[in-house]
This record gives sequence, structure tokens and C-alpha cells, in this order.
Amino acid sequence: MNLSEWNMDNEQPHQELVKCVVVGDTAVGKTRLICARACNKHVSLSQLLTTHVPTVWAIDQYRIYKDVLERSWEVVDGVNVSLRLWDTFGDHEKDRRFAYGRSDVVLLCFSITNPISLRNCGAMWYPEIRRFCPNTPILLVGCKNDLRYMYRDETYLNYCKDRSPFIRATKKADLVMPDQGRALAHELGIYYYETSVFSYYGVNEVFENAIRAALIARRQQRFWMTNLKRVQRPLLQAPFRPPRPLEPEVTITPSVYLENLTTLLHQQYYADMVIICGSKGFPVHRFMMAATSEAFHRLLTASQCRDLTRSSSENSMVSSMGEATTGEFNEDTEYLINQDQAKQMR
Repeated sequence: MNLSEWNMDNEQPHQELVKCVVVGDTAVGKTRLICARACNKHVSLSQLLTTHVPTVWAIDQYRIYKDVLERSWEVVDGVNVSLRLWDTFGDHEKDRRFAYGRSDVVLLCFSITNPISLRNCGAMWYPEIRRFCPNTPILLVGCKNDLRYMYRDETYLNYCKDRSPFIRATKKADLVMPDQGRALAHELGIYYYETSVFSYYGVNEVFENAIRAALIARRQQRFWMTNLKRVQRPLLQAPFRPPRPLEPEVTITPSVYLENLTTLLHQQYYADMVIICGSKGFPVHRFMMAATSEAFHRLLTASQCRDLTRSSSENSMVSSMGEATTGEFNEDTEYLINQDQAKQMR
């Protein structure tokens, strides 16, 4: 074994080795999340919808593949780190005691499209982690964040139909909202993040903050280590911004306003006046005649002016007589009128 091979199997000088264990139910996306970080592997839509086959990412790839080892090197808050990811089976009956051994941080994963996997995080996984790692920092990670907006995408729905009748498209009732994940994280006293190997959202952030959590825990145990003094607490995750939806196609139909007016002018539909010339009548529209002829305008609006004048005069008479005159015409008033008439007859 030469010097380069030895370096591939061991951490570099002045480098902090961080062991990160990834746990959670089966088919929540643990292995793909690890491959996205360790191998820079992006997932296509066809790969996203393939039938799940339980797999575990082998830890010896850091020793076998140089590029995998080099991608594990990272500088976080001025500290050189080598991040070693440990994958686990999601079967609840498996013994993961060896994987938990000497772990620096644990990622507790669930699927955003599976509410049961979120419940199992609090009911099953968190107690197991605390049984084997009582003081290890934990991060709650929601995987498959992209399906929150993709479940309505036509491309995704059509692909599910064409792919196989056994592939069930995600529905709105299957989704876990961010508030639900944050509520469980707050209840357990841990940090919360979301990721997507399809859009690569949050992949680097979750591991970077996992390193921060591990280094802070190490600093509390090794207070004399000066290189860890500048390490920050895990940062808040930036909100997820879904891609902008396609603009709707807006079609403006040509205006037929003038054609409608022409039809209204030349045809007798909805005519409100008839001009009789001799024995023949011509259906016309009053507003058309008033708009085109000054004589017809005066003729047709004269009646309206008289009605307005009569209405205003009647209103003025009522107001001059006062409300008491109109309001006091009751039985007493009628009795007084009858008395006056009787006096005149005498």
C-alpha cells in the first residue's frame, strides 16, 4: 500500500472525522440521499418512480473509490472535516447496534409522502437512537420534498399512468406539511430540514449542518480544541421555492362589437319603436334614432324631461306642505272635515 492509498483510507492531518448515521423507515429515501451527497448523484423522474428495492450504501466505498473519499472532505466554519456516511436498513427488526457505535450525528429520515414514516420517527426511531446514542445530536430530515408540488404536475401524472398501472401517483392527502415536521422536531428537541434528490434542494445544507451539530457536541467534550471555537450552531434552512408554473395561454377573441351594432341597426330584433309611414312600419331603436338625428333626440327626450319636471314639482309640493300635513291626516282630521261640512249645510 503506497502513501496515496493510505491517505484514501484515513483522515488527513488536522482533519475532523465525522461519522453520520442515516436511519428511518424503508423506502423513505435514505440511500438516495447518501448517494446524492457522497457520489453527487442526481435522480431523474424515471428513477424517482422505479419500484423500490431495499439497498444499503456500503461504507467501504470511501476506501475503494478516491472520488468518493475526496467528496467527503469539506470545510465548515474553518474546520477541515471528513464526513463518513453510514447507511442502515429500514426494517424495524434489524439490529443496528454496530452502525450506531461511535456515531457523531444521526439523521432521522422520513418521507414527505408517507405520514406513517413521520409517526414512526417519534414512536420507534427516536427511542432506539437514544438507547444506543444518548448524547448524540439528531437531525430530523424530510425526504422527497419535490413531490409537494409535483403531485399536480401533468408530466408527473402522465408518467405515472404510462409507467405502470401498479405505480400510484402521490395525492394531496399523502403529503406531510412542513408544520407537521417542525412540530415533531420541536417536541423531540432536534433540528428539522427537508431535502430532494430530484431538485437537489437541501442536500448540501442538511449535511453541512449535521457536521456543525457534531462539531459542537465534540467541542463540549474537548473544550481545549481551539479549532472548534468558530463553529456555529446549525443554521435555519432557506424556504423551498417551487419552480414557477407555466404561464397560461391567453387567447383574445376578435371584437365583434361593431358587427353586433350593425346587426342591431339593420334588423328588427329587440326594436323598441316603430315608425309608421303610410301603411308600412319600420322597426327602429330609440337610442339609434336619438344618436343620429337631432330632431328625434328632442322628440324622444322631451317626454323624459316632462316626467322629470312633473316629479320634481310634486316633490316640492310635498316638502312645502310638510310632513305633519301628510302625516296628520287621520281619524281626527276626518272628523273635523265632517263638522265643517255640517255647519255649511245649516
